[in-house]
Amino acid sequence: MGVSERQTRHRASTEAVLDHAWDSGAFGADHVISALGMTRSTALSALDELIDVGLIEELTSSAGPAQRLGRPARRFELRGEAGLIVGLDAGGRRFSAIAADLSGRILAREHLDLTSFFELEAPDPATRHTAALRAIDAVLAAAGGSRDEVIAVGVGVPAPVDGQGASPAHPSGFWSYMNAGLREALSGEFPVVRVENDASLAAVAEGSLGEAQGREHYVAMLSGLRLGSGVVLEGRLVRGAHGGVGELEALAYVPGVGGTWGLGYLAEQWLREQLGMGAIPADHPWAALSGGAVTGEAVLSRARLADPVARPLVEELGGTLGRICTVVSRFFDPEVIVVCGAIAGTLGEVIEIAVAHVAGELELPPPGIVASGLGGDVVSLGALSAARESARQVVLPLLTARRLAARTH
Repeated sequence: MGVSERQTRHRASTEAVLDHAWDSGAFGADHVISALGMTRSTALSALDELIDVGLIEELTSSAGPAQRLGRPARRFELRGEAGLIVGLDAGGRRFSAIAADLSGRILAREHLDLTSFFELEAPDPATRHTAALRAIDAVLAAAGGSRDEVIAVGVGVPAPVDGQGASPAHPSGFWSYMNAGLREALSGEFPVVRVENDASLAAVAEGSLGEAQGREHYVAMLSGLRLGSGVVLEGRLVRGAHGGVGELEALAYVPGVGGTWGLGYLAEQWLREQLGMGAIPADHPWAALSGGAVTGEAVLSRARLADPVARPLVEELGGTLGRICTVVSRFFDPEVIVVCGAIAGTLGEVIEIAVAHVAGELELPPPGIVASGLGGDVVSLGALSAARESARQVVLPLLTARRLAARTH
């Protein structure tokens, strides 16, 4: 066997051991040998290489009584502090960032409020680039880290995104501004940048952390200011040619829906109209809301079927969600639709109405419709999961190159 072939095999063995360590927690060499079918010498050589690079650490031995006469088994663990990952929800009104170590342990969360696209006279993409870096720097500072420790960044944007991280043109310029070439802008600062549609990353989060764990066919539906869906079929995230699979633009043709407004937005508009007409009694909790306090979450947190003032809104939103879920089910045939976002926890009775509507409309077995438990962080958590997945692909060669560079200086 030539030198280059031996190096290739050693590199492949080391990559395989890192794959095993990535989500295993503490493990022994015997686990690697059994799981990967390696010889002991190959497994230990790969582990020593990963220790040298700084990706694996050997744990202090805790030999039991049966092991005291012999050498205790060596145990290892992924070294989370070997690098940082960042998940960024680059929303229309707010950027939310989460920093974690390579093991996925969350270290800090930060938020940055922005001026809405629709409030700007001359939207400049550079504004989004600057805001993204400000949010990332803020969360890194809160985590006690810096840019040069970051291995990968995941970014979610409210626009269709293709497999290369780009968004198509939009008549108003909204999509191109929301994305604003973020992958290219951030790639000059970080080794790997992955940009995805925000609802697609919500689907990633639900599949790895939330209500869709173990599911092969599901839809994650963001339901705040706008509607968007992340679609997973056969266990794979589906984008389409231009990233538009989950945009739900067909809803413009659905009577009783008419567009992609989110349930939070519809609740806001409904209450503003009612307040304007003087239809809300002075002693009702909604009467105290005005101006910027009229948010979807604030409205829906006080909406109950048992309340005669709120009942029309709950029934209207339930019917709307039911029609939306019927259309989505006819397109994608999911096992479950997860309603996501900050307002999801307030939608219990709205979802009950939607479930009844879908059951009466579909010929196929209806999907489950459930509220996400991940709250307003669902997109940034999905972006963090995407960043960790991307980090796994580059971290070994990246840290190996850094080690070699350090040794030559």
